[in-house]
Amino acid sequence: MKYPLFKVHIDIEDLMPRLEMVFKSGFLNEGKEVNQIRQMLKDIWELENVTMTSSCTGSLIMALKIAGVQPGSEVIAPSMTCVATNVSTEWLGAKTIWADINIETGNIDPDDVLRKITDKTRAVVCVDWAGIPCDLEKLQKICRENNIKLIQDAAHAFGSKYKNKEVCHWADITCYSFQAIKHITTGDGGAIVCLDNNDHEMATRLKWYGFDRDRLKDDNGNWKGARWDSNISEVGWKLNMNNIAAIIGISNLERREEIVGAHKRNAAIYTHMFQGSNLIKPLAIPKDSDPAYWVYTVLLDETLNRDEIIEKLKEKGIHSGVVHIPNHPYDCFKNTSNLPKTDNFAKHQICIPCGWWLGICDVQFIANTLIDLMEE
Repeated sequence: MKYPLFKVHIDIEDLMPRLEMVFKSGFLNEGKEVNQIRQMLKDIWELENVTMTSSCTGSLIMALKIAGVQPGSEVIAPSMTCVATNVSTEWLGAKTIWADINIETGNIDPDDVLRKITDKTRAVVCVDWAGIPCDLEKLQKICRENNIKLIQDAAHAFGSKYKNKEVCHWADITCYSFQAIKHITTGDGGAIVCLDNNDHEMATRLKWYGFDRDRLKDDNGNWKGARWDSNISEVGWKLNMNNIAAIIGISNLERREEIVGAHKRNAAIYTHMFQGSNLIKPLAIPKDSDPAYWVYTVLLDETLNRDEIIEKLKEKGIHSGVVHIPNHPYDCFKNTSNLPKTDNFAKHQICIPCGWWLGICDVQFIANTLIDLMEE
C-alpha cells in the first residue's frame, strides 16, 4: 500500500548500535535504559510520578486496581475504543457501565457519565479518540465531586495538550501506549502517570508483583543488599518495561518533535481541505485543545456507503478504515446498552493516514481523492 494507515517508526542506523550495547551489557530486563526513558518522559510531561510498563493494557488494569475497582464495582467507560480499555475492568471482576459519546468528537459524553454514577462507581475511564482530548476539565470536576478516580486512556494521545498542558495533567491516572504503531514506539510498552503520590507508590509496586522494585534494585537491575527485608502488602503483576523496549523508545523520543509535528501538520492540511465539502465532516476540536492526531477521523455523509469508499481508496493505494468498533455488543461483556450516538459514529466514521511518513503532497493527494470519490 503506497499510503499506509500505520507505519512503525524505527531509525535503523541510530538504533542498532544502541541495541548492541544493551545486548553486550548483559542487562536486558528493567535497568538503566528504563530509568533513562522514564526520566525523559518526566521532563517532557513535567510530572514526576511516571512508571514504565510493558503495555498500555497493563497500565489500565493497574490504574483500575489503584482506583479501588474490585468484584462488585462499576466502571463508567465508552464503548467506542480499543477493547483493551474495557477488558481490564472485567479482569478485576467489575462491571462496565457504558457511557455514550459526543458524536462531534468521538469522546465520552460527560453529561452521560454524570447520569450513570452510582454508589458502586469507582472510576470513570475516558479515551482521547485519535488523539483529540476529552472534555477533561468537566470530567475532572464530575469525578472530584463524586469522589471517584478519573482514568485517562491516552493510547492515541502522546503529544496532545489540553489548556496548554499535557493531557496527563488532568486525570488522576493517565495511561499511555508505546505499542508498535503509536506515535512513539518501544516495540510494545506503556506508561502510567499518577497525580497523587500514594497512587504512584502503589503503581511502582503493582508493576512488579507487589515489590517496590525501585527500592530493592540498583540502576542495572541487581539486588541491593538483603532481599529478605522486603514485603508484599498487595499482590501485583509482572508488567514492567525492559531495557530492549526502552532503548527503542529512547531513539524515538529523541525524534518526537519531528514525529508528532508531522501528524499535526498533516491534520491541519486535511482540516483546511475538507472545509468546503458537505459530505466530509472532520471531528470537532474542544476549545483550548491541541490534538496529536494518531489518525485523522472524519464522518461521512449518511447517504454514502462507507465500506465502498474504503475499497475505492484502497484501489488508489490509500489504506483507510475503521480503527476500532464499539465493544458493547460483544458477548464477553454480557451488558448490552442503548448507545445511539456511539452506534451512529461507528457507522459513518472513517480513519485516513495522517502520520510522519506522509509529505504535504501525499496528504493533498489523499484529501483530493476522498473529495473526488464523495462527489462521484
